[in-house]
Parts: sequence; C-alpha cells; structure tokens
Amino acid sequence: MKKNIPISNQLVLISFVVFIILTLSLTIFVPKSLSPYFEETVYNFLNQPFKYFNNISEKNFTNNIVYLQVDKNNNNILISENANDILKINNYEKLLSKINGEKGKFKLNNNKFYYVANYSNNIIKITITDTKLINNMRSKLFVSILPVLILTFLMILISLLIWCNFVVHKINILINKVKNLNNDNYDHSSKIKVEDELQILEKTIEDVRIMIKEQESFKNEMYQNISHDFKTPISVIKSYLEAYKDGVINEEETRVIIEEQINKLDSKVRSLLQLNKLEYLKEHFQNTNEEINIVDVLNKSVEKFSVENKKIKFKISYKKDTIMYRGTIDMWESIIDNLLGNFMRYAKNRIEITATQKRIVFYNDGEPIDETIITDIFSPYKKGIKGQFGLGLSIVSKTCRLLDYNIKVENVKKGVKFIIEK
Repeated sequence: MKKNIPISNQLVLISFVVFIILTLSLTIFVPKSLSPYFEETVYNFLNQPFKYFNNISEKNFTNNIVYLQVDKNNNNILISENANDILKINNYEKLLSKINGEKGKFKLNNNKFYYVANYSNNIIKITITDTKLINNMRSKLFVSILPVLILTFLMILISLLIWCNFVVHKINILINKVKNLNNDNYDHSSKIKVEDELQILEKTIEDVRIMIKEQESFKNEMYQNISHDFKTPISVIKSYLEAYKDGVINEEETRVIIEEQINKLDSKVRSLLQLNKLEYLKEHFQNTNEEINIVDVLNKSVEKFSVENKKIKFKISYKKDTIMYRGTIDMWESIIDNLLGNFMRYAKNRIEITATQKRIVFYNDGEPIDETIITDIFSPYKKGIKGQFGLGLSIVSKTCRLLDYNIKVENVKKGVKFIIEK
C-alpha cells in the first residue's frame, strides 16, 4: 500500500536526519579530529608547574596534576599528596617505566594519563594528569557549539519550510493545470511568476495543451474533409443510378460515370491506407541501407504521365544515368507519382525535372501557390489551390522524412518548384 507523504513532511524528515548527522559529526568526529589540539593544550598545562616551583615541598601544584621528582643519585622519589587519588597505585617504579621522552601518554590500570618530564642534571621532574581536562574541554566545546547548531538548524528548517511551501504551491498550480487541459473554462494564464524550472514546466504544459487543441481541431477538420471527399463520389453514383432508373440517362452513360467515381473512391482509399501505413512505418521503420537508381524511377513515371495530357511537355535533366538515392522503388514511385499527379492538374504547358546526387527539383509552369497555403501544403486534407484537398502531398512529405530527405515548395517567377534534398 502506497503512503501519501506530503513534500513538506518529507522535508522535515530529511532536515531531522541532517540534524542528527550534524550532531553526531560535531560530538564524535569533530572532537576526534581536534584531539591533537586538545592533547597539545594538556601538555602546555602540564608544563606550567615547572615555571613557578622548584621543589615538591613548596606544594604549589594544581589538584589535577600529580608531581613526581626523581633523584637518580640516591634513587629517591618524591610524590605529591594527590598521587594516590589520581593514579591509584603504590608501585611507582612501574609508573616510571612508562615515562619515555619529554612528553607523552600511557595507560595504567585501564586509565589513560598524560605526562611531561623535565630533565635537569640527575633530577627528573614529572607532571602527570588524567583525561578529566580533555573531557572537560570536549564538554565545553559541545556546550558552546550545540546552541549555535540548534539555532542554525532551526533557521535553515524554517527557510526550507517557507521555500517548500512556495514549491508545493507551484506544483499544485501545475497539477490543476494538467487536470484541466481539456477545460476551456479554466484560467490557463501563467500563474508562476518566478523564472525557474517550474515556470518552464508550466509553459511546456501550456504548449502541450495548445498543441492538443490544435491537433483535435485539425483531426475534426480532416474527418470532415474525408467524409466530404468520400461522400461526393457516392452521391454522384446514387444520383446517376436514380437518373438511370427514371430513364433520364442510358445504361452506358451510367456505367461510365459509376466506373469513374468508383476509381476515384478506390484511389482515395488507397491513399488513406498508404498514409496510415506511413504512420506505422514511422514508429517501426528501421534505417535501411537499400538504395535505388532514381533516374529509372523518374523515367518510368514521366513515361506513364506523359500520355495523360499530350499538351504538357516533360523535360528531364541529369548529369549521369545512375544516381543512387536511399529507399525502395515503391517509396520513390509513391513520392514521384503523387508529385507529378499534382503537377498534371496545375501545369499549363511544361513540367521539368532536374536530378543530381544531392537534390531533385520538380518544376511546373502553373499558377503560384498562395502564401497563406504554402506553409500547410503538406498537411493531410488541408485545402490547397482552388479549394482542392487530399492526401497526395502529405504522403510525399511523410515518405521523404521517413527516408531522411527534406522537401520544400517555393514560388518562382513563372511557376512552382518542389525540391527534395538531403
């Protein structure tokens, strides 16, 4: 079962974890790292008695310090009165065996001690103390740091909670915006004023919303156009059948018209299926290394279209007989046939094709394309010249993109050019 934990609660939890880590660091790791400085302070503390008394009988020593004086001439050991209380031993020969050098530390009966030794002729003066001084310094450090730590933590926590509140507010704005993507009555204006990643996300959501609305509008328009495009031939067929039943026209004329409209319907269905196939290939098409000679496909298509209208003259220009283009014959036949089929409707007298290794230019001497139409000319069922609409140019554009080629259209002085290039 998933738990619902608000971000503010998560932040508080994280803050307390950080506080615990900081506390452990300041109470355990920091004192350990400062141990050399604490020990140096202890050695300085132990070294002070040598400056203000010369003999143990003066008793000018601190209660925390044990003072030993060893006379090597007569093996005499003088010990301060507090020795038993601090060291808790009777065998001082064992203690002296642990003194090695001018300063250091040793363990005695599982207790740690620090010492400083002063060597003068045959007399050794030694000061010794336990760990109380270091423990006291560590305690004072912790006591002095803890209030600062707590105050700093609280200030950081409050700052984070305030920031978290702003972030949660922004996230709630984004959640509501996403929930109301299809709600036109919702206020979709920008509500995040600070320029940060969440504002960018809000703008992105708004862009997605607009794109969805545009696509929905485009699909509705396309469905209406498809319906109209399919309804027209069916209406013609029905009207001619009724006219034939009423004896207005003869059987032969009826057959010719019905066959013509059925061919139109067949062509439209094939185009729709081909467009749908391209949408599928766009998701599943693997980059292919297959190549074809574009010159052969161009010659075949020109030969096919040139018999449709003898008034239109075709001119093909290419520098060599073999120009290889990426793709299959079927794909390039679809591209070229759809372009030339479009050209045959609008060309006046001439269609020219120029092919090189990097580009193919299709030209016809028809009327220029309206600039308001030219940007959407490759969209399916967008109205084009003279209110015509269909799928041919959309199939051309999608197939070119699938093969990693670009296609563009431009008006020239006496006609229109379609250019396919890498």
